[in-house]
Amino acid sequence: MTENSKKPPMGRRIRLVLFVSLALNLVVIGLVAGVVFNGGPPPRGASRGFDTVLPYSRAFTEDQRRDLRRELRKSFAPSKGDKRGAGMVESYREALDVLRQDPFERARFDGVVNKQRALAEKRHGTGQDLLAKFLEAMTPEERAAYADRLETEITNMSKRRKHWGKD
Repeated sequence: MTENSKKPPMGRRIRLVLFVSLALNLVVIGLVAGVVFNGGPPPRGASRGFDTVLPYSRAFTEDQRRDLRRELRKSFAPSKGDKRGAGMVESYREALDVLRQDPFERARFDGVVNKQRALAEKRHGTGQDLLAKFLEAMTPEERAAYADRLETEITNMSKRRKHWGKD
């Protein structure tokens, strides 16, 4: 008897996990590159983009966060024939080309990073719009409960910042 030497095809979940892992790695690389090429981290007390979103997302219930994540994924997922998302990957490939060139073309590299920032800002704007629509769809009671949880998050954030000596 001969055994079938072919491996079974990769499962759908494994492919999804690998894709998400790749996407997160690209985000981390982009964040690090942005910090490095923009002169380091912001000075103490300066507002950072992720600080503004964190209390809003933490104030949602788990079910609300799940629903909002689902809406965000739908808005970010490319439709058939749409090349959204490809722009970021292509810009990273362009950055690789620039990095491998001799001599190094700083202006071209700055252009690539600026293009990545513009793509990220567009995505951030989409997320902000979805957040506002999500809040708009809530009943007044749901919004009031959300505001109470948000107030708790802001108080906790303030306490943490004071503890860290950043306020």
